[in-house]
Amino acid sequence: MDARTQRMHTFMEKFMNLKLVMRRNQKNERGGPKHLLVVIHSIGNGDPIMVSALSQKLEISNAAATQLVDTLEKHGWIKRVQDEHDRRVTLIALTEDGNVALKEHFIKMSKFVDGMIEYLGEEDATHIERILDKLMAYALSASEQQSGL
Repeated sequence: MDARTQRMHTFMEKFMNLKLVMRRNQKNERGGPKHLLVVIHSIGNGDPIMVSALSQKLEISNAAATQLVDTLEKHGWIKRVQDEHDRRVTLIALTEDGNVALKEHFIKMSKFVDGMIEYLGEEDATHIERILDKLMAYALSASEQQSGL
């Protein structure tokens, strides 16, 4: 294996391992699947939203968004409510349990990030932020290039 291929494999392995550990750290204590906290966070600005708005925000189909909403509703984290101005429209809103789960997740992630910054030190944390910004810019530009093919 040449040096370039070896570096690519090493980078991918480290990236995937970090992703796995980060997911483990995001487990919630309220019993719901941790990826649903992302959905709750999307709803969490306080205003009820339509399922179609959620699907756009998460870049998933309406059917997939509906399945997520059904799962969140079963966990008691969201509820369906009728729009005050148009009774034909059904919105989704966080329940008190959903707000609690979101706050718990935010506190846990804040502690994790604070610990990471303390562990790394200010200088390395600043470098990682800069590098993550560059990675995001690259990923976005690569995505745009691929969609334009």
